[in-house]
Parts: sequence; structure tokens; C-alpha cells
Amino acid sequence: MANKRPTYSREQVAQYYDRLNLPDEQREFDIAGLKPEDELAYLSLLQKLHLVAIPFENLTLHYSHHRQVTVHPEELFKKIIGDNNGRGGYCMENNCLFGTLLRSIGFKLYSAGGRVYEGDHWSGWAHMVNIVTIGGSRYHVDVGFGANGPTKPLELDRNGVTHEQIPPASMRLSWRNLPENTDEDQRLWVYEHRMDDKSEFQTTYCFSELEFLPYDYIVANYYTSTNPKVLFTQRIIGEKKILGGDKDDELVGNLILSNNDLKWRIRGNKEREIKFNSEEDRLKALEDHFGIRFSESERDSNKGMVSQIR
Repeated sequence: MANKRPTYSREQVAQYYDRLNLPDEQREFDIAGLKPEDELAYLSLLQKLHLVAIPFENLTLHYSHHRQVTVHPEELFKKIIGDNNGRGGYCMENNCLFGTLLRSIGFKLYSAGGRVYEGDHWSGWAHMVNIVTIGGSRYHVDVGFGANGPTKPLELDRNGVTHEQIPPASMRLSWRNLPENTDEDQRLWVYEHRMDDKSEFQTTYCFSELEFLPYDYIVANYYTSTNPKVLFTQRIIGEKKILGGDKDDELVGNLILSNNDLKWRIRGNKEREIKFNSEEDRLKALEDHFGIRFSESERDSNKGMVSQIR
């Protein structure tokens, strides 16, 4: 018998749906009766709404005295859903939370580890994705990579099919060997992204189909949240998707927070930017545009940090 993973109660799922602004008539608490094509459509809907409502962010590492990130499903629910404070998390937080939601309503899935491509080398196993099985096919699902991450379930198809991301950008999965491998027979899934049809696909991250266990993420999470050389501990980042279109139901852009500014990228173009000249500027932007509010103690916790705006 397979080892059971945690799930959320029906009441918790309803709270989660509230956070996603999912209409009552679209709320499913058990997908067992859905046809495979409807199951995939529902998964796609949940992923889209999650990317819009729940930001990719690393604020706990900069606006808390403990600076500790947990990947326990109940603690993640409390932080991101229960506290009603606009919070999200980085990859392992958001994907663990979302995976627990999917499991709670009947999706068949497991999680796998990923390596992020950092321009001239691969990271260690520092990323997390979910692998969802629907109708005999497996899909890669990721709600924790930021602006250029996947925006819908991608079938593990070795033909390398190109998919629309947020127009004019596109994305694809490539099943291939890494140049860094010493064994030429090794294969991994590589997620690639390009900004438009005139651009080249850029290697973004890779992942295997090997199931990672909870303690694998405890180890990976400790490294990504404590190592002083990792981006997450050096700079504040945040991102969430923007809806638009005729029915206001299409992904049209990104709201992108970096250490010193906030940008609106709509259909590939920067349409607005706010520069931060002080901590107060950044905290106001977080409250106004992400709905994230920090206590006075949490605000003070960033004093002396490398990410502080002086």
C-alpha cells in the first residue's frame, strides 16, 4: 500500500477556493466523476487562478526574525491561505501547497525535484514540481517558478511540443541529455522558455520523473533558505500573473517585484514601473499591489539585511 500524503479538509479546500476567487458553481471537492478531458481542464483552471492569486515570493527570509521557511502542508496552509494576508512562497512552498490541494480533491500525483539553470551551471536539487497523471498521461505542473514559469499543465511528451505561455512568449519540454552529464545515456526533462517567436528558447530548469520524498525537500529547503550565496537570501523577489482579455480570464502579463522596483509586464512589454527609494516605498507597494502587510516587528527585522533599501 502506498504511503499516504497529507490532505486538506473540505473546509480548508473551500478556504483555498476563496483565495483563488473560484466561483461557487466551479468548485469541485471530488473529481472522481470527471472525464479525463474535464479533469485536465479543471487542473488548468486551478493552476491559472493559483498563479494569479498566490505570488511567488521569498519575503519570509527578509521580513521575519526567525527567517525560517517550512514545507509542512499545514504550516503552509496557515501562512498562505489561513492568515488572509496576501502571502505566497517560493517554489517548494507553493508547489507543496498546490499539490496538497490537488491530492485533497482526488488528483493522482507525486512531486519531483528539479535543478535550476543559472547561466553557466546547474544548481543542485533546489526546485520542486508536481507530476499529475490524467487518463494515462503524465503532466508537469509548476506554480512556483515566477514570471517565466509554466502557465498550464505540460504533458510529458518527448516530441517537444511548443505551447503558448503568456503571449508572445512560449514554452516547451525537451527530453534530453545534459552536456554536464558524464553518462551520455542519462535523460531529463528540460523546461525551456522564450520571450517571443523571434527569440531562442532558453534553458530554464530540468527535472526527473523520480518521486522525491518529504525529507528530500526538507534538505533542499534548508539549503535554499539559508545559504548566503543563494539569490533567495540576497534579494527580495516576488511575482504574480495578471488576468485580462475580453472576459478578463486570460493570462496577459506579470506583476514583478525585485529588490528595488515593481514592474508591470503586459504581453511582453513593460507598461509601468515604480522605483523604490526607501523601505517605506517597497512596503507600500507590497500592501497596495500584493495585499501583503507586515507588522512593525516584521518591518524592523529587515534592518541591517543585505536586501534593506538604505
